[in-house]
Amino acid sequence: MTIYQGLKIIDKYEFPHPTWQFVSSSREIKNLARIKDYVGWTIRTVKVFNGPWMNHYANWVAKKDVPSVVDKLQKKHKNKALFVIYPSWKWKKAGTVLLEKNRTVIEARRGAIVDLMRHGQVEASYFYKRGKLTAVVGDRNVLTSAERKKVLQAERKITLKNVILEWGITTQGKFIFYRVEDIGEAARLLIKKYS
Repeated sequence: MTIYQGLKIIDKYEFPHPTWQFVSSSREIKNLARIKDYVGWTIRTVKVFNGPWMNHYANWVAKKDVPSVVDKLQKKHKNKALFVIYPSWKWKKAGTVLLEKNRTVIEARRGAIVDLMRHGQVEASYFYKRGKLTAVVGDRNVLTSAERKKVLQAERKITLKNVILEWGITTQGKFIFYRVEDIGEAARLLIKKYS
């Protein structure tokens, strides 16, 4: 599953997410001035056509600079890429939810997902079997029951299994999903990254 396919799944299941658009050039950007941001914009590669994958990423870009940054990144891709652009955010809490056939695992921490995903700093893990909480490892109070319920709503909506969804709660209190990966691909990328 590509990054693009994962974002389209988030769209399909109508999970809360940042206001995003998929563009190949600055000419395709719509209504940028009307979309509210508070710490800038994120631009990332989601697809490369007829060429090797290159992950280009810019975060907290000033709104006025978004069009020129998109075009600069496209030049690096030799006009063969598709990007997603959306308002950036700062984290209050972040985590993942692993959806397997009969088990759901929510991992969470206060602060940024990067600490959880890249450094393995999990503050709490909540284990569910068929919708019922069976165990908690770590600080049970990292997530409120209402926050866990929001994450579990994704489980009830999505028909896919063996996937990981990344989610976060922004410092402005907005709950968002912003990435879906299948477990095999996530494992392959982690092995490649750390070997």
